[in-house]
Amino acid sequence: MLSTNFYKRTLTLSIVLILYANLVCGQSKSEIEDLLMDVSTVSDSKDIIKNQSAMKISDYQEEALDILTDFFTDDTKTNVYSKCLKRKLSKGELAIILCDRIEIIPYFELINMQNFTLLFCKDNPNFVEPYLDIIKKQSPAKFRDKYIQWLHSDKRSSTKIYNY
Repeated sequence: MLSTNFYKRTLTLSIVLILYANLVCGQSKSEIEDLLMDVSTVSDSKDIIKNQSAMKISDYQEEALDILTDFFTDDTKTNVYSKCLKRKLSKGELAIILCDRIEIIPYFELINMQNFTLLFCKDNPNFVEPYLDIIKKQSPAKFRDKYIQWLHSDKRSSTKIYNY
C-alpha cells in the first residue's frame, strides 16, 4: 500500500507541472504578441520577412500558428504599408502574412480563390498579401474559423508546405 506522502508528492508535482505549463504557454503568447508589435513598425510589407522579430515568430512554428490566429480579427492599423494594396495593413493582416510565411495557407480551400494574382503584386514575397482585401471583404472572423479548422485537420497534417 502506498503512503499518504507519495500521494501528496504526486499531487504537488502535478500542480507544479500544470502551473509551469500555463506559465510557459502564457510567456509564448505574450512574447509573440510583443514580436508582432515590433513587426508592425516595418515600413514596407515586402520587408516583413527580413525583420528579426518576424524571424523569431517563425521559430515558434506550430505554436506561432495557433497563437497568431488570435490576432486575425484585430483591425488596428500598423505602420506597414502595402504597395500591392495601396494602404497600411492591420495587425490581423500581419498575423495572416506571418502564418503564411511559416506554412503556406491553402488559399483556394479557405477563401475560394486560386493563386492567380502573382502578377498583381509583382516581386512581393508575401504570397497571401493580394488576398487580404478578399479576406477582409469575406470576414476575417470567418477566415480565422476556417483557418483554425484547417490547422487542426487531418488533411493539413498530410500536406504541410513550409515556407522557409
